[in-house]
Amino acid sequence: MTTKSIMTSGLFTLEPTDSVADALLLMHEKHVRNIPIVDQSGVFVGLFGLRRLSHLLLPKVALNLGKHSISDLHFLPDEIMQMGDRWHEIADQPVENFLEKKKKLLFCTPDTAFPELLSLLDESKDSSLPVIVVEGESQKLVGMVSTWDVLEGIIMGRLINDDNNQKPVS
Repeated sequence: MTTKSIMTSGLFTLEPTDSVADALLLMHEKHVRNIPIVDQSGVFVGLFGLRRLSHLLLPKVALNLGKHSISDLHFLPDEIMQMGDRWHEIADQPVENFLEKKKKLLFCTPDTAFPELLSLLDESKDSSLPVIVVEGESQKLVGMVSTWDVLEGIIMGRLINDDNNQKPVS
């Protein structure tokens, strides 16, 4: 099996100029963690996701600590008003200001086999990967795939094969 057989191709996307608030609303409505950002030609620009958003809501002092000290933030005030203030600072800004850029992301193609796909997902910081097709100099987004999609494909593939062969599922 390849990525093509399990990827989600009916994607919900935004353009780089759409706001962070638009992205959060779409993620909430569609129950997704990441929104692919594409230009008007469908060329993949980057991902905006809940992980990035939660990072943006951290106090600026936490951002300056670096990734090694970020787990020890007990000294920071736990005031929801401050997070609300930070939300208001970023909500109307375009998502292009806060994207996980292409050069930092892992990708797969529709022809990527399951073992390689699982390896890529394991290496990825996000719970899903963009599925792209290279067209000339650009990368067209054709789908997204998650670890859950792979596991479901393996399990459902086995169940379908077992049903066809009338073998019991153990």
